[in-house]
This record gives sequence, C-alpha cells and structure tokens, in this order.
Amino acid sequence: MKNIRFSKYLLCFLFFNLLYSIVYANQYEEMSFSDLKTTIIDTENHLNSIGRANSVMIIETIIDVSEKLSPQQKYYLKGYSYNLLGKIHFLNKDFKEALKEYKIAELFIKELKSYPELMIDVNNNIALVYLEGFNMPGRALKRIKHIYENSEDLNKHYKHILELNLANIYLKTRNYRKAYKLLDKCQEYFSKDSQHIGKLLMTYTSFGEYYKIHKNYNSAIKYFEMAASLAEQNQMFRQAMTVYRKYENLLIKIGRQDKAYTILKKYTKHHETALETEKLETNQFKEKLVVSNKNNTIQTQKAKQSQTISIFTLSLLLLCLILFCFFIYNHRKTKVLGESLVIKNKELKISKEKSDRLAAVKTKFISTVSHELRTPLYGVVGLSSILMERIKDEENHKFIKLMKFSADHLLNLINDVLQVTKMESYEISLDTSSYNIKSLADDIKNSFEYQADKNGNTLHLNFDPNIPNSLIGDQVRLSQILINLISNANKFTKNGNIWLNFINPVITNNNVTITFEIKDDGRGIPFDKQEIIFDKFSQADSKDHTTGTGLGLHIVKNLVNLHGGDIKIKSSPGEGATFYFTIPFEIDSSIQEKNQINNAQDYIPLLNEKDYKILIVEDNKINQIVTKNVLKTKGYNSEIADDGLIAIEMVKKNEYDLILMDLNMPNMGGMESTKNIREFNYDIPIIALTASDTNDTVQAILHPDSGFNDFLRKPYKNEEFFHKIETNLNRTISKAS
Repeated sequence: MKNIRFSKYLLCFLFFNLLYSIVYANQYEEMSFSDLKTTIIDTENHLNSIGRANSVMIIETIIDVSEKLSPQQKYYLKGYSYNLLGKIHFLNKDFKEALKEYKIAELFIKELKSYPELMIDVNNNIALVYLEGFNMPGRALKRIKHIYENSEDLNKHYKHILELNLANIYLKTRNYRKAYKLLDKCQEYFSKDSQHIGKLLMTYTSFGEYYKIHKNYNSAIKYFEMAASLAEQNQMFRQAMTVYRKYENLLIKIGRQDKAYTILKKYTKHHETALETEKLETNQFKEKLVVSNKNNTIQTQKAKQSQTISIFTLSLLLLCLILFCFFIYNHRKTKVLGESLVIKNKELKISKEKSDRLAAVKTKFISTVSHELRTPLYGVVGLSSILMERIKDEENHKFIKLMKFSADHLLNLINDVLQVTKMESYEISLDTSSYNIKSLADDIKNSFEYQADKNGNTLHLNFDPNIPNSLIGDQVRLSQILINLISNANKFTKNGNIWLNFINPVITNNNVTITFEIKDDGRGIPFDKQEIIFDKFSQADSKDHTTGTGLGLHIVKNLVNLHGGDIKIKSSPGEGATFYFTIPFEIDSSIQEKNQINNAQDYIPLLNEKDYKILIVEDNKINQIVTKNVLKTKGYNSEIADDGLIAIEMVKKNEYDLILMDLNMPNMGGMESTKNIREFNYDIPIIALTASDTNDTVQAILHPDSGFNDFLRKPYKNEEFFHKIETNLNRTISKAS
C-alpha cells in the first residue's frame, strides 16, 4: 500500500513539474534577443534572491530557446549562459563542473565577431578555477597572459582590466616585481575617469596587499584607507566590507588592536547596510516576479487550450510511468551497489591515508639522508682541498688528488640519486631570473676543455648570432642539462669531436624558442637501446656499469620536460649520437648589452681580505677546521661559535663583517639564532650553510622573515664559497675602498 501511495504522489509531482516546465519554456519562446539577454543579466545580478536551482532552470531554458535566433545571437546567449552556469558551479565549490561549463562558453564565444568583454570574463573565470579550485597558478597565469597578449582589438579599458587581474595573479604567485608594474599602470589609468571607480578600488586594495607582503605597513594602511574611502563615497558596501576585513587583519598583525576594533565596527556597519540594500533589491525583484507570474497565468490558459501540448504531456506521463516501473525494478540493485560503493570509499580513504604517511616518511628520509651524507663529505672534500694546497711533494700530492677525485665522484652520485627523488616528489620548480645565455654557453665550453682534452676530444661551440643574449629562465637547470649531455658524450667518445650547438631561434613577440644539439662522433647507441636510455639506472651497454649510475639521462629528460620541451636522439652504431631538444624562453628586453656584461661580473673581488672578520657558527669540529682553514687560504680572519646561543653573545660583544651560519646545531639552531641577531643588528650579512637539499629547507631560508642574505649547500666548491662571501661583503661599505 505504501508503494502504491508513493507512486501516486510521484506521478502527480512529475505531472505538475512537467506542465510548469512547458509553460515556463513557452514564456521565453515569445521573447526577443534583447529580452533574453536582459533576463540572463537579471538572473546573474539576483542569484541569491532567485536561488541557484531556479537560476539553472532559467538559464537552461534560455539555451534551448536561443536555437531560433541568428547564429551570432545564439552564440552570444549560449556563451553568456554557460559562463553563468560555470559561476554557479564555482559558488557550489564544484570546480570540475565549473571548468567544463566555462570551456563550453569559450567555444561559443570564439565564434563571435565582437563582445571582447565576454571573452575576458570567461578567461578570468577559467583562471580563477585553476588558481583557487585546483591550485594551479601556472595555468591561471598562462590563461590571462594569453588573452592579454593576443587580443589586439581590445580598447584601453579592457586591456587595463586584464592587467589588473594579471597583477593579482602575480601577487598570489609571488612575482611581485611584475605585479607592482601592472598595478602602477592600472592606478594611473583608472584614476582618470570616475566611471572606473570599482576597478580603482580593486587596484588600491591590491596595492595594500602588495605593501603588506613587503612589510611596508604604512603604505599598506594608506592604500587600504584610500580603498575604503572610495567604497564609502560611492556606497559600494560589499566592496567596503572586503577592504575593511583586509585592513583589520593587517592592524591585528602589527599589534594595533585599538584601531582594528574601530575598523571592525565599520565593517559591521557596512555589512548591515549591504544586507538592507540587498533586501530592497530582493523586494523589487519579487515585484517583477509578480508581473511575470501574471504573464505565466495567461500562458497557462493558452497551454490548456493547446491540443498538441496535451498530447505531448500525456506521452511524457506514459514515459514517466515506464521509468518509474524501471526504478522499482532496479531499486534493490541500486541499494546493493550503494553499499558496495560505501565500502570501497572507506578502503580508498584508508589507502590514501597510508599513501600520505608514506610520502611524509619519504620526504623526511630524503632530508635526513641528504644531511647525513653531505655533512661528512664536506669534511672530506674540504680537508682534501686544504691538503692539496699545503702538501706539494709529488707522491703524497698524487694520493690526495685521488682522494679528492673519489670524494667529488661520490658527491656527484649522491646528488644524482637525490635529484631523481626530488623530481619524483615534485619538489623541483624552475627559477625565473635574467641571464646572458652567450656567457653561459662560453662558460660551459671552457669548463669542459680539460676533460675533453684528456680523452683526446675537441669541443666545438656553435652559437647562432640571431639568439638574443639576455633571456629570462633557469640558467642552473639549463646548465645541468647541457653539462650532463656533454659529459655523457665525452665519456663515450675517444679522439673525436663534440659539438655544442645553440641554433634555429624562432622569435615571436617577446619570446624566443631555441634548439639545442649535443653531437658527437663516438661509438653511437644501438637502435634497440635508444628507447630505454632515458629510464632510471639504464645504460646502452651492460658493460658500462663502472662509468656511472645510469641516472644522468633520466635527470636530463625530466629537466627538459620541466622546461616544456621534449628531448630526442638520432644515432647509429659507430656513427656517433645527437641529442636535441627545443625550449621556449622569455626575452629580457629591459637589459641593454652593456648591463648584461656588467651583470656577468656582479661583484668586485676584495683587495684586502685580511681586514675582514668572519664569524663561523658550526657545531661539527671537523667542519669548523675545514671552514676556518679555507677562509685562511684567502687571508680572512675568523672566529668560531659552537652553537646559535654562543653566536648571539659574540655578535653583541664583537664586530664582524659577515656570519656563516649552520642550520642544525644543539641548544639553538641557525634559523632561531639568525632571527635573534636581526632584532639588534639589521646590516651584517648572514649566509646560511646547510647540508639539506629539500625544497622546504630552501624555502624557509629564502623567506623574507628568515633574516638570511644568502645560502650555500654543503659541500661546495671553493670558488662558489668565496664568490658568495665577496658578493655579500660588497653590499656593505668595503674596508678596502
């Protein structure tokens, strides 16, 4: 009996819902293009009043009705409608569905010959999904930059709107220099016209965020107050609430709770005003709905008089009966399936928790292994370097040289293993800094001259003169790719030639794509081995196990992929091998050739090292001896502190020109000690020394609040060590000057 009664209620519900949908669709059938456009805009402006479910019904009806219109009108309405559906899914935190709707909207908008503002809105929304929904700032940035650089027909207004959105993405991705430039342009443009009040308010708010990040709190307060004042003057209460919330958080952060309380009261006041305004708008919209309902009544009478609609309705009801019977038939199967899914979800949850725990253990293991292996290696490499300088008799010098070679080789093997592990953990990301690629090519060639000469090889460099010298990218990762490939070519080539080719530049706008070739005339690679040589621990010949780990080419492939390229090989046995790949770069047009040469020599070597006094903060006795003696070879005076607490007292009592700070020490580590020193000494350069190679450690050192000026990974080369010291000493007033 219960099932029969439920069936009656379900049929009644389906009947009335179907009848309402038909009448609802007929209401929009009579509308013109402009009326349908106005309906979509009203629906977007009153989402909270109408409700998201009703809004979806209205939008989907308009999508169906738009088929009767001309192609351009149809594409516009569908593009606008799917864009609004994406916004509704975004508000519901259903980011996957939101992205799908936005991309459908994008397809229709691409068919339009005008309406650039709609294309901007869709691309902004897609960027927002990538940024906030999927935590993919790179894709968000690519989306905004694409439309910004390829929309030549945009007027200044929409161009500056894109620049404002691009600046906000740069703030979130920590590209503060570019964010500041774009915000400065937006402020100048939007402040000229009173029609741009909303965008000017957003610009002021973003400037406040920018200065808050850089701890320029006075400027941050100034811009938040300008934004709040602008919002109040123009009765933009919701925007004023956003500004005051950010302003209040800033005041609490800097310890001004009294003023924060005042701002909180203003926030509450505007919240109440906004609610009253929205309530008024809701009442006005309800009045419109009353008029619309009257029209619905007329449409309903027409629908009742239509015989075609009645027949169609009865047919659908019959279909609903069939579906209901099918539902009853499958009810039990669905219930069983639901229970099975619950069990599987629990199992998946348990598996995910186990995976997360294993990932955390793996990360900690990498950090521990890195520190524990590099710390003693620092002692071995450092002491062997010192002994090579001190012991000159031929026999002992030969043994020490062999010891240093073995230590360096062991360090390279450890670095390869840790590099692969970091790439698998997604801990490696590309740097974006300006550098001279011609100087980089010359340095790599020069550094391999000796190694190539030992095997009787000649190293050739071909650099296309059309390649711009100054590029923006990660020169360290690019060097790592080329060095691995040249080293590999030199390993399997005897009394031959190796070519390093930078060729075929393709320049578009402010970007250049360069093809790199590393070619040799050595023994070549068998065809059946060319597919596996990029795999971990793989080598073209099993007899080559004594020449390395088989990780070099695997690391190269991953780094090329990280740059957005793909490495390929051409080789035949006995005819040599050619590895080639193509990588895109951004051209740094702001730096002139003269500045590029100066940047290649970014520090002036110190003349009187003995006039400088350096504090070594290190708990390991061997490392103390190594660091002190390495400094002594250059003539630097140094003192030692066994831990961070001792370092603080020594800095208070004595004057030092620079501090070398180890991170892991008993009593007090380097991080905490540096923050304490910065409380009373802001100027002294502090360089962090760490044997850890994890991304978390590097990010902690580079954080603006850490207090460090620079860092070095142990073990390091003496040239790099002294370069860092001289660079940081030159930032202060040199005693030698």
